[in-house]
Amino acid sequence: MSNRLWQWMAMRWRLIVVGALLAVLLLIHITSLRHKELTTDEPLHYQYGYRVLNGTPQRTGAIDSSTMPFSSVHAMTSGNLAVIARTAGIPADMSPNGQVKRGRYATIALSLLLALYVLKWSYELYGRNGALLSLSLYVFDPNLLGHGQLVTADLPAALMITVALYHFWHFLKLGGKRRALLSAVTLGLSQLAKYSCIYLYPIFLMIAAVYCRSTPAAEAVRLSRWPRLLCVLLRWTGVTAFFTAVSILMINLGFGFNGIGTPLSGYSLNDPVFKKLQAPPIVGNLPLPLPVPYVQGLDLVKFEERMGQAWGNIYMAGKLRVNHHDGTLHGFPGYYFYAAFFKVPIAKQVIFLVALFGYFSRRGQPAARTFRREEIFLLVPILVYWIYFNFFFNAEIGIRHVLPVFPLATIFCGRFLASPESKLRRYSAVILVVWAAASTLSYYPHFISYFNEFVPDRKLAYRHLADSNLDWSGNYWYLIQYIRRHPGVIVDPRKPQAGRIIVPVNALVGVNRNPEEYRWLREHFSPVDHIAYSFLVYDVPKEMLPQDANSRAK
Repeated sequence: MSNRLWQWMAMRWRLIVVGALLAVLLLIHITSLRHKELTTDEPLHYQYGYRVLNGTPQRTGAIDSSTMPFSSVHAMTSGNLAVIARTAGIPADMSPNGQVKRGRYATIALSLLLALYVLKWSYELYGRNGALLSLSLYVFDPNLLGHGQLVTADLPAALMITVALYHFWHFLKLGGKRRALLSAVTLGLSQLAKYSCIYLYPIFLMIAAVYCRSTPAAEAVRLSRWPRLLCVLLRWTGVTAFFTAVSILMINLGFGFNGIGTPLSGYSLNDPVFKKLQAPPIVGNLPLPLPVPYVQGLDLVKFEERMGQAWGNIYMAGKLRVNHHDGTLHGFPGYYFYAAFFKVPIAKQVIFLVALFGYFSRRGQPAARTFRREEIFLLVPILVYWIYFNFFFNAEIGIRHVLPVFPLATIFCGRFLASPESKLRRYSAVILVVWAAASTLSYYPHFISYFNEFVPDRKLAYRHLADSNLDWSGNYWYLIQYIRRHPGVIVDPRKPQAGRIIVPVNALVGVNRNPEEYRWLREHFSPVDHIAYSFLVYDVPKEMLPQDANSRAK
């Protein structure tokens, strides 16, 4: 068989695998939504997206502080699907819940787009096998599956951060006005997805400083005279100004130029940092080139995070920190490291750590240095986001907040099969991907509740993490079915009681309730079953009730 024919067959085989993986991703997304009710935040995001579509992006209060114009994609998709259904004579749920659920298909489309970017970027860095590995790990990542089908800001933020970084890499590597424009536009669009995307600005500056410093042109500048250095500085000042101007334009387009030009003194602000900026007359009276809803939302998000007003108590490793909503709450340092240890498939953790070890080895080789320089576009944002969210972010309520690092880490995992590779690496990659897939699919369709094999008894996952890591209020259909099959069960009794008892997991640990309410159950009994991992089932004999509980139950 000729080499050309062999290469053609190998290419065709890889295309078939890529198509199959994308089809599996689509199938998992669509089928796993069948009985899923709305999660806590979805109606808020959908409603704000609907308002943006209708030209009213104003904030109505703290309740929609973190909603963004990107949610208009969900509202638009929902409306179009409703029109198609009516035209085709297909019965459609026209209730508010039905509208939001149809918006989920927009997120699924964005998830597929993100998968293509993961495939493309990994292919350009690590070749065909590395790209297939990255795509496989994306398809079978429970966190990306769980949040890649919801009407929230988490998946759009992950998509836009990945897209913006990819096009910034192309611009710095290859240059050109078209690449600069595309990079600036995607950076600006990312600011319409979620406020955490604002950290892309310092990340871009850090990457540019490191990347450009290590290029041959930078070495030539250091050896040349001052005029050339001045020209380079002026050029990059112009690039920075261009990116800033395009970002401002994109943000204004997203918010419909609502209130553009309003000075800080014209706002009623809450966060202390923003209030300090308001105080000096010169700064406070300067007209801002940003829309009012964008500034209001940014202020409210920072204020709510500082004061803890947008969530309940914080829980980790069996310990609860009560939120008094007065700014005194400080979370658990390293919370998201701890969460990732349990909520990322072990196989994927192994692949990432091996790839990371490879990144820091063979540092002296010129080819290795060039290769490593390209990878800072993945590792710098991962590092920045991990440091910020683990040590400076108070809303420790779910791994979804660090979802943007997952596509970047998945791309970097392609290094595991980067050339030169060995048969041992290829066979190991196949085994690890199969393990990751089996582990993830064993939770189908409850991917949000996924915990890896470090938690052997899934009924006891609540001893490690809760909140949106385990239950985000989307599994009531499964509760109703269980009650129908088991008449006589007692649901959420809120006081000591004998019999078969069903308790919401977040109420059990005290995330959204008084933690004393179910102390008697936590300390004296273990669950015998679970319902979609969101509700725990206990058998409580009357004679085994604690003495003080017996007296309260009478």
